[in-house]
Amino acid sequence: MIIENYPHKLGIHCETGSIKNMLEFYHYETSEFMIFGIGSGYDFIHFPFPLFNGCETPLFRNTPGKVFKQFAKRMHIDYEIRKFANPDKSMEALDTLLNQNIPAGIVAEIQLLPFFPLHDRSFPAHTLVIIGKEEDEYIVSDVDWHFPDASLHKIKADDLKKARYPKVAFSPKGKMMYIRSVPEKMDIEKGIIEGIKETCHKMLDIPIPFFGVKGIYFFSKRVRIYEKKYGKRRALDNLKWQLQLSEEAGTGGSGYRYMYAGFLKESAEYLQDEDLLALSVYMRNIADKWQEFALEARRYYKNNEGKNMNFLADIAYSIAEMEEKLFSDLRQWVKAK
Repeated sequence: MIIENYPHKLGIHCETGSIKNMLEFYHYETSEFMIFGIGSGYDFIHFPFPLFNGCETPLFRNTPGKVFKQFAKRMHIDYEIRKFANPDKSMEALDTLLNQNIPAGIVAEIQLLPFFPLHDRSFPAHTLVIIGKEEDEYIVSDVDWHFPDASLHKIKADDLKKARYPKVAFSPKGKMMYIRSVPEKMDIEKGIIEGIKETCHKMLDIPIPFFGVKGIYFFSKRVRIYEKKYGKRRALDNLKWQLQLSEEAGTGGSGYRYMYAGFLKESAEYLQDEDLLALSVYMRNIADKWQEFALEARRYYKNNEGKNMNFLADIAYSIAEMEEKLFSDLRQWVKAK
């Protein structure tokens, strides 16, 4: 029970890389940048309470599976996303898809995947694709860039079931996504405009102060009071956790911003639009600024004698100003279309 000719290739990000390979299996080629942008993957939310690991948590993208859903809807792809409360039924549904020669994207906890190279990390929303089964082992296409090469992996059925149903909060337990068919022609221009329009809404319009550009300003305020609120040790714990989320866990903060810059650049080239090309350059400057924040935060974590976090808060505030300008300009660009 192996799907022949599945185009397993490593990617930039687990979800967009998996989607790209699945689309290529159905003879449609596009970039991870376009999937991410049309699927409105760009986001920012800062939770000012100990949501994960006892620390405040900034998130830089939307929920697992949302990029797949939005891209598929906008490109009129026939798709399905399912969740199963019962682990056994979820495994039966997976086997049914494989029998029908359909690759199945699933979500799993990386710490429970024996083949994953980072055994000390915990992330319950990692996307991978199951493309076959041999006796009691599933064949896995995992695109994560931490792997040294583009080899396929195998995992025992019980291990896969445990990884799909980790005992952690907010895990999308049993989630499975797959494509039934891809249309012969897709309206890329419409998808680009719809993707940008929704991203502008998420970044500018949500009234809750934790979300979008407001959330980045809010994050800056929180960083400024960390040491007073938590004490030095716990403030550093928050910083370490946020660094792991934003840079070390994968694409994170600057990485998602670089992906969006790539999307704007490809879109500008596709549409022959100089204004959008200029915005892609500005987006890359924002990504550079997030990378600067991560670098300075890492330096501060290692050596913070006689210093406080105000300079980090200042960097975050300047990022908020830059993102506010970018999405205000992008909104004007969308309105002109």
